[in-house]
Amino acid sequence: MIGWVALGLLAVLMMTMELIPMNRRVHRVITVAGLILVMAGFSGGSSLPAEYQRLLGALPNRVIDQEGVLATTLGLTAIWPVESSPRSLTLLIWAAVGGVVAVSANNWLLIFLGIETVNIGVYGLLGDGSRDLGGDEALLKFFILTTVFTALAILGMGLVGGAQGTLEVLTSAGTRPGLAAGESLLLAVLLFKLGSFPFHWWAPDTYEGTPWEVATVIATLPKFVAGALLIRLAASHAFGAIGQLSTVFDIVAVGTMVVGALGAWRQPRLKRMLAYAAISQVGFILLPLARGQAAAAFAYLATYVLASLQVFSAAHALAGLHNPRREELVGAWHPPTRGPAGALVIALAAFAGFPFTLGMAAKLYSVESVLAGPMVVWLIALLVTGFTFLYYFRWIYPIFAPASPSPRPKPRRGLAAMSQVSAVFLVLLGLWTYPLLWLMHALGPLG
Repeated sequence: MIGWVALGLLAVLMMTMELIPMNRRVHRVITVAGLILVMAGFSGGSSLPAEYQRLLGALPNRVIDQEGVLATTLGLTAIWPVESSPRSLTLLIWAAVGGVVAVSANNWLLIFLGIETVNIGVYGLLGDGSRDLGGDEALLKFFILTTVFTALAILGMGLVGGAQGTLEVLTSAGTRPGLAAGESLLLAVLLFKLGSFPFHWWAPDTYEGTPWEVATVIATLPKFVAGALLIRLAASHAFGAIGQLSTVFDIVAVGTMVVGALGAWRQPRLKRMLAYAAISQVGFILLPLARGQAAAAFAYLATYVLASLQVFSAAHALAGLHNPRREELVGAWHPPTRGPAGALVIALAAFAGFPFTLGMAAKLYSVESVLAGPMVVWLIALLVTGFTFLYYFRWIYPIFAPASPSPRPKPRRGLAAMSQVSAVFLVLLGLWTYPLLWLMHALGPLG
């Protein structure tokens, strides 16, 4: 109960602080302190009165999901420009509120409300960060497509509720057409939120048209919420009425990996390449779900979020307000951008699954979980992994390429620190994988 009360108070406090003239650094400190207190409140399970237990669960794996949403938000506040409007942090906190509600909910309607709260926060951040026609286009495309899938979610909830007689999330089975159609629509909505094939088309244009900090939000917070939800619902057989569900996950995972890898190879600009790289990473999150290995999927999801925070913060620190081409990164290893450049290299190595990074351990567990399945699936996963080394190397080489040092703007301190701290974690957790194993064991059978 303490966690929920603290979360609500933090959301109200954020709106109140917008009305009070305040030093922006003080505003940032209060926001970070509030998030830490909320995380402490949820760490004990934050049990609710009995009448609310049917709506919001307090199982150990829900606590991990809740803490994951809040930890992601905490990381995002570290990269947010101090000079930005306090409104941006308020929108970010409200997106986090929606995320915590969504990952905790036992009711389809409450899940829907949580996801829509996340969407509203992202809409606001996109609009607040729009400075040109590209930003307006990104906002419009994201808004229209999200609205379409919101309508599909409502239709799916109606079909599921009508077939089951309740909007509670229940284990389903059988071949009832209405229930199968409703679950298929809800599954499609979550896949769209993740940016997976065949619903990935919105991601590259949206990433490219937004400022780096907003692109970082889109790449992490909504995807963690959607991924955690999808993993829990798949593990609890909430999509059991969909025929050949494991085959569906196989096809979607393989398609996502291949489309993301091929798309990233041909991109000349950094932000668009990272958008396709993120799509490919989502495929490795979905891969274990076909074999019912929810813990391996969640481990990859957590690794993806940490690596994304690092890669986007490092790219932002390196590029400033620009979206550089590969040739513009030549000589980035020279001061004062050596720290962010090194962090970007480590993050791309983790995305590729390079040895001695957390990405290798997570990718190993993901691929290992499907070795008992069709050979073509894990073979494509291995081929895509090898291919990613090629296109990431195309972006890493210019950083170390010999060149005469050219003047570069000094990276923002918070961005550089966030990217380098994340890099240290990715390497340490790659060398010492016990925390990842503990996470997989703690999740156990999700429900």
